[in-house]
Amino acid sequence: MRFFQPAAKPQVSKSVADAIAREEASGLSYVFWGRNLVLVLLAIWVSLTLPFERSSLYLSAILAFAALGIVPYALRNRTGANTAPVLAFIILDAAALSFVLIVPTPFDFEGWTQQMNLRTPAFLYLGVFVVSMALSYKPTLVIWTGLAAAAFWSLGYLWVATQPNAIPFTSGDVLDEGMGPEMALAKILDPNAVGLARLSNQVVFLVLISVILTIVVVRSRALVRRQVAAEAQRAMLSRYFSPNIVREFYEGRWEPDEPGNRPVAVLFADMVDFTSISEKLPPHELIALLRAFHGRLAKVAFEQDGTIDKFIGDAVMVHFGTPRTRPNDAERALRCAARMAEVIGEWNAEREREGAPPIGVGIGVHYGTAVVGNIGDEHKLEYTVLGDTVNVASRLEKLTREIGAQVAVSNELIEAVKRGGADPSVVAPGLLEAGVHDVRGRQEPIEIWSLSRV
Repeated sequence: MRFFQPAAKPQVSKSVADAIAREEASGLSYVFWGRNLVLVLLAIWVSLTLPFERSSLYLSAILAFAALGIVPYALRNRTGANTAPVLAFIILDAAALSFVLIVPTPFDFEGWTQQMNLRTPAFLYLGVFVVSMALSYKPTLVIWTGLAAAAFWSLGYLWVATQPNAIPFTSGDVLDEGMGPEMALAKILDPNAVGLARLSNQVVFLVLISVILTIVVVRSRALVRRQVAAEAQRAMLSRYFSPNIVREFYEGRWEPDEPGNRPVAVLFADMVDFTSISEKLPPHELIALLRAFHGRLAKVAFEQDGTIDKFIGDAVMVHFGTPRTRPNDAERALRCAARMAEVIGEWNAEREREGAPPIGVGIGVHYGTAVVGNIGDEHKLEYTVLGDTVNVASRLEKLTREIGAQVAVSNELIEAVKRGGADPSVVAPGLLEAGVHDVRGRQEPIEIWSLSRV
């Protein structure tokens, strides 16, 4: 089973970029629904705190804001988040909000001037407007919204400051040595006074929250991008490695460079008479046949949480007990062998209906101690199991031809299944004792159990 060490900075694939684009489109949906929720709450608050003759203008403005949000929401899947329509409607939002906060008089009594509108905390709604755009997960929209809000608020503020009855002043004006405290306070509190220093602070506020939110969004996007890239990489690795290996590696519960001896169950499954089959098929049909064969065996191995070590021509090598030993390793290996034989039988029934010849399979399973770890160099590593246990499992697979069975299982594996608390005859119905057989490479004969599927 090959293990490739990922690069420090994996290249983001097109699928990851597409996923980010989908997140941006869904971000505009969050902006739309979040905006409408805020507008509903504002409408309720205005209706409860102001009489209808004074609240009608604000309710109309709220409806206008709701309408302005429809078009960008409708275009979210058709255009990018930076396209002209979306940016144009942000400008309209900033202009309309600034107008509502500056021009209408919220209090209907004599002596209230338009200049006093600038002293209310209504300006904070512009901040809410900028903050809401962070839901789009698009830094450009946050910056654009902050600049549009600052620009239109400044235009409205300066327009009020240039009215004939306005008295604009700066901090330097009230700190003039020639003006006493009483005169300075009277100037500040004059209903027609417009403090330009307040405008500077408000613009700085909008710029600062825009910058901070942009940094937050950029960082959030980086985290999302890394997460999506990791998921894409994990999905890609799952095509080559067993899910249990990928899962434990990504959860940080396993380091693949710790070799050692441990008990494992090893399974070899091989296509019977592959040589004669390959001679009769053109290359593309042969590859298709192997993929169908390997795919069915791999699915069963993964279902039993086995680790596919490698595909060797028409054979597959699977081990149980890696990357960590579990109490039911032998049981899962036996169940995997039985299920593989059953699946190939089902496949042959399909092939018979299609007029195709059946495919035979030989499966050998053994249990024992093996060396588990990486082989190779720093450029390419292969996580595998080595030793006598592997060799015996391979020999048992070849022995299936001699004993006329699909599955040959060593007595060591059967005993391991029993020690795990399972009944081998239940795990693999039809399992029979097949006597003692000599196995090449072993001085002592091995007691064998067999299983056949018709």
